[in-house]
Amino acid sequence: MEIKEKLNHLPAWAVPAAIFFLALAVRLAYIYFSGFSVIPDPDTSEYLAYAENMLKGLGYTDGQWRAFRAPGYPFFAAAVYYIFGPSIPVLKAAQALLSSAVPVLIYYIGLRTGGRLAGLVAGFFACFYFGLVLEPYHLVSEAVFTPLFALSVLLLLKTEDHWAYAPAAGAALGLTTLSRPVGLVILAAAGLWLFIKYPPRRALGYTLAAALALCVVMAPWWVRNYRVFHAFVPVCLETGFVLKHTRVPEAILQFNDHLPELQRDRQNAREAIAYLKTREMSELLRGSVIRFLTFLHPFMPSYDFTYALILPFWLYGIYLVLKTRNTNAMLLFSMFIYFPVAFVFCGTARHRHSVGPYFILLAALAAAALFEKYRNSAARRPLLYALAAWCAINVGILLYPDPVRLFLKRMAGV
Repeated sequence: MEIKEKLNHLPAWAVPAAIFFLALAVRLAYIYFSGFSVIPDPDTSEYLAYAENMLKGLGYTDGQWRAFRAPGYPFFAAAVYYIFGPSIPVLKAAQALLSSAVPVLIYYIGLRTGGRLAGLVAGFFACFYFGLVLEPYHLVSEAVFTPLFALSVLLLLKTEDHWAYAPAAGAALGLTTLSRPVGLVILAAAGLWLFIKYPPRRALGYTLAAALALCVVMAPWWVRNYRVFHAFVPVCLETGFVLKHTRVPEAILQFNDHLPELQRDRQNAREAIAYLKTREMSELLRGSVIRFLTFLHPFMPSYDFTYALILPFWLYGIYLVLKTRNTNAMLLFSMFIYFPVAFVFCGTARHRHSVGPYFILLAALAAAALFEKYRNSAARRPLLYALAAWCAINVGILLYPDPVRLFLKRMAGV
């Protein structure tokens, strides 16, 4: 019996279960060897302060600010602490479980965007994709944002099965937005995709249903913020801080901490914009390009072998989706919402990890298409040689990263 026939005879749960437990084993192993109790990010103390203060009955505050951080991750951490008690190792284990669902979601998304082979390749590769393996080790918002983003994409794809998936997707997008404000832009991308996918009347109905569900999920947070600040605060009050922190030189940097929180955020934004207006456009453009290239940069500072390996494949995948007008796969382009964020604000590998699922899916779609096209072709051998050479180059960079890193820095002029 061929492999394809054996796969077809497996129960429906077998492949997703295999992907989940493989992903879980890889993530737990990474956390174990990196340190279950290690806190690698300075932001973590703020997120956990919100969680701990909620459990103490002090409300949503880190002791100073009441909406500086988006509430999604602190509520998740508070829930874990409430059930199991305050424990960094337990919180990381919970994040590993949540993160292990991402390759399963990728598998199901792949089935709908590229077929069985693409889904299998994407799902199993995601178990080892370093950016996704790394996320549950870090106690920051991406630990919940990335799974919710992927869930939202799958639910949007399932609207072709039943209309009820539209409000379900909207609710998931609401939770995604409460984890990171960029989720609001994902809603806009989802609405655009719905109008590409469906006739206008149906697309409008689905978009309105999704938007309404998002509002229902986020409404309690909006009401709370209005009661606290007497103003509409969609998610959090860190925009001014981020803009200033990423665009203003450290020598003249100060964050108006003496002001009330809402006024502080607005004043920081005004001062950052005022500073940017004093700079030459060429200087601003160069800085934005460097930030964007940093977002796509394969060094973290260690070489991200899994990201670099699939880079040409997901680029080719974008071309294939557009060429074949694969409307389902066009939803994967929602990953592009992070590109202007990286260009304007800051570009880090940490933010790139959240769009890793869509790099993987586009790469798997391309790999499956190349396999089907060349498996019985005379050009198969040269293609395999090229693939082997690409793998060898990446292994070489992984083993000797410093010369390549220095070369790229010189090319960028940094």
